[in-house]
Amino acid sequence: NGCPEMKLGVLHGVNFKTNSAELTSEAVGILNDVVSELTRVPDVHVQIQAHTDSRGSSAYNQQLSEKRAKSVLDYLVSKGIDSKRLNSIGVGEARPIADNKTTDGRQKNRRVEIHAINQ
Repeated sequence: NGCPEMKLGVLHGVNFKTNSAELTSEAVGILNDVVSELTRVPDVHVQIQAHTDSRGSSAYNQQLSEKRAKSVLDYLVSKGIDSKRLNSIGVGEARPIADNKTTDGRQKNRRVEIHAINQ
């Protein structure tokens, strides 16, 4: 992955208010840890991916996930991370990791992931 020393993957606890791209206070705390990690490894570029569950239309979920990914990117930039190191995409409901028929599954599918990317 190009960055074994940085924690990558699902950012557990980075959540948003319902039907919104507004970060929760818990999410801000976790993103502050991401800022520290990105500051520690300044040559790493990352992609921020936001995922939704399947409730609502796929078009709505796609748009919501794009706004959420951008919200995370904007937060990282506001804390001093160079925007040239960041890229954000909304995945919508396209890549579930759990069953959308259960509350627990939907909660797992609503997630933000961060991945190292090649420059």
